[in-house]
Amino acid sequence: MKELDSKAWRAFHKIGTSLLPPLGRQITNHSGISGTEYVVLVALSELTVPSVNLNRLAQGLGWEISRMSHQISRMEETGLVKKSRNSDDSRCFDVSITAKGRKIADAAVPLQSKEINHCFSEVLTQAQMKSLIEISEAISTHMKEHHPLNKKADK
Repeated sequence: MKELDSKAWRAFHKIGTSLLPPLGRQITNHSGISGTEYVVLVALSELTVPSVNLNRLAQGLGWEISRMSHQISRMEETGLVKKSRNSDDSRCFDVSITAKGRKIADAAVPLQSKEINHCFSEVLTQAQMKSLIEISEAISTHMKEHHPLNKKADK
């Protein structure tokens, strides 16, 4: 691995390990839900339709279907989401946010936005944030379109 590649990888890894755990703890502290539950609730609360296919939700979040299925089952047990059979295909499930889940998401979003602003807009310039977005999109696109593991899944 070239020195620049190695430094870039370590810098990327450092962001994840220094940023994500504190943000997850903040969500739990002020909302009583995990960071994972927060991500799912926000995705569901932003839907323009009442429910979404579980597989489509997993794909949208970049998760494995089995991970999404387990997470939704746990969240259904705590009353945050509702899972129902898809009316067109009984082998599939649709997921919707419950009133309880929406209330928690609505309360958590402003608090989490404040934390995110603290980590981004108070630290980075607008140009740096735009560069971060560009970098993220370039890596995500590459992984989706060119990574060998994704190519196997497409066949």
